[in-house]
Amino acid sequence: MHFSSFSQVTEYLDSFLPASGGPPGLLRQARLDRMRRLLDHLGHPEDAFRSIHVAGSKGKGSTSRFTAALLEAAGERCGLYLSPHLSDYRERFSLAGTFFDDSFLLEAANELYEKVSSFSLPESFVYTKPSTFELYTAYAYILFRNAECSWAVIETGLGGRLDATNTLESPVEIITPVELEHTAVLGNTIREIAVEKSKIIKKDSTVFTGLLCDEAQDVMEKEALNQGARLVSLARRIKSITSDTKQDGEHCSIVFSDGFTASPVLKMKGEVQAQNAALAMLCARELGFWREEKSLKALEDATLAGRFESHLYKNRNFILDVCHTKASMRHTVSSFCALYPDRQRRCCIFSAIEGKDVKSMLEILMKEFCRIIISRPTEYRKSDSDAIFALACSMNDGNCVIQHIPDAAIALDEAVKSDCNVLVAGSFYLVSLFEEIINAEQQ
Repeated sequence: MHFSSFSQVTEYLDSFLPASGGPPGLLRQARLDRMRRLLDHLGHPEDAFRSIHVAGSKGKGSTSRFTAALLEAAGERCGLYLSPHLSDYRERFSLAGTFFDDSFLLEAANELYEKVSSFSLPESFVYTKPSTFELYTAYAYILFRNAECSWAVIETGLGGRLDATNTLESPVEIITPVELEHTAVLGNTIREIAVEKSKIIKKDSTVFTGLLCDEAQDVMEKEALNQGARLVSLARRIKSITSDTKQDGEHCSIVFSDGFTASPVLKMKGEVQAQNAALAMLCARELGFWREEKSLKALEDATLAGRFESHLYKNRNFILDVCHTKASMRHTVSSFCALYPDRQRRCCIFSAIEGKDVKSMLEILMKEFCRIIISRPTEYRKSDSDAIFALACSMNDGNCVIQHIPDAAIALDEAVKSDCNVLVAGSFYLVSLFEEIINAEQQ
């Protein structure tokens, strides 16, 4: 096979989704060993650049994007690996947000194909071919090596401890806020989930922590101590972070305890982005990558799909945001209300996949929206929209209209008819689906 289009590349990589069967959890428990064997076979392309490894429950994508932008502004060639993508596979691997040329993508894909064709894991692994996520990760590493990146910012897929990206020997890690999420896989408490994410901290590295709750921060500090890593806490280095969501951007005021101040107007709107930007700034300043005005402009210009993204659709204002934890929903709703103060003209289309704190997110939405439409993400993600709808109805005090419309296109039409400003929020996969529908209509 010789790839002649990027769609052929993604079709090939997606064909490696693990087969069902085998002992429960085997593929997950064997992830690191599987990935190490694959990287051995590929000649360890990840050794060609230094990496900043990012984990957390929320904000890791935006923080990664900001951090990559600051490295680029300092003159570094910086790869950026994110997952999943919202509407374009190329979002997963880029040069600080700038897509690679198709010819470059195809050259790396053909290299990967040639080497993977002769690769197989032992039968003891049950599934003897690499998984899709393992291959996308390896593909990103080959791209960054071939592009001669000096740095790459790598976001974990899920958790940290057993994530395929945790084969990196990163000199720098970033931990964003930790919340209850993916509880069926990562654990049922903040401490259990924090432990999973703390395991990306490597020996003698430098780890930057965001505004974590005390329990999660304690876990990170203990793991840093165990690894002999240096921990730099945003909570201890920041004096104040304030922001105001306006139509032209997020107006921020960030003041560090050493007197350093910055007032960026971020294109990435939403009050939580001020915290994400501050964490990236702390990392850049501490590592020597801050370049004053150049860095400030890089922060302001950074964008990422599905992060409080605005659309005018059929003369209605739509905001799409991948907020799928309690805290992120609170921040998103606060910013949405700042833009659209009339509660009687606020509608939310909501969904969540299994393992999320649905009740807490619904509590926030029902207080601030006059109408909530429960929909569902794509079929291949586990989401019980019937159960979410039943829960919402049981919580409703009569001040909110609750509808159950699983079909995204029908839900979108219903939201347009409501004559409201619309927030599409919750599952990454729900936002991706609505992004696709809206973009297709506008083209």
